[in-house]
Amino acid sequence: MKKALYHEDSGLYLEKMRVAFQEHYEQRTDMWSTDPSLMDAAVMSLKAWQSREKEALASVLDIGCGNGRALEYLDGLSAYVGIDLYEHEEWEGLKKKETIPVHFVHQDFMSWSSDQGRKMQFDLILDHGCFHHQHPDDHERYLKQVTSLLHEGGVFSLVVWGEEWKTGLIGEDGRFHFSFSDSQLGERICTSGLELVSIAPLKAKAGISQHHVIAVKI
Repeated sequence: MKKALYHEDSGLYLEKMRVAFQEHYEQRTDMWSTDPSLMDAAVMSLKAWQSREKEALASVLDIGCGNGRALEYLDGLSAYVGIDLYEHEEWEGLKKKETIPVHFVHQDFMSWSSDQGRKMQFDLILDHGCFHHQHPDDHERYLKQVTSLLHEGGVFSLVVWGEEWKTGLIGEDGRFHFSFSDSQLGERICTSGLELVSIAPLKAKAGISQHHVIAVKI
């Protein structure tokens, strides 16, 4: 890895990220797709929402949904929207199999969320492994976009690399690799208009330290 250079335009970076993810999926090096820690985080975040709303069904937005496998682990949904830079071959099969409304979007989250405005809002939003790859110029706006898409009382579940992982680096595939401390995450969550509920350690399949953040829109 090499030190990150922030002068690159975020639009140009988006294309690098798109190509990188396409290569990972096509070469079957998408380790996150089989990482049980991310599914554990999805289940915990749904339970966090259900503990507030009791018997209600949850509408879910899954940012960076990959193959959409979170659907297999989440019970009690009213609708599911998954968005990803890569159009996964398993999406069509999932839409046919599920009895709830399921919609997949092949687009980057930032432009899609800007288009949606307040037309769509969700009870639970998952970002399990996307935020730490975003261009630094977009960090603040990214989280505020998440907030705008949450219903009041809605839950945001975020999984990012922990501070033990070296931060500010660019991988061989051109993606940023950021990590965050508890205090950095708390500050970013609060300035985005959310209330922090918890930050818990979560070990990735590869042994990398992660943080699982749960926050609520008040």
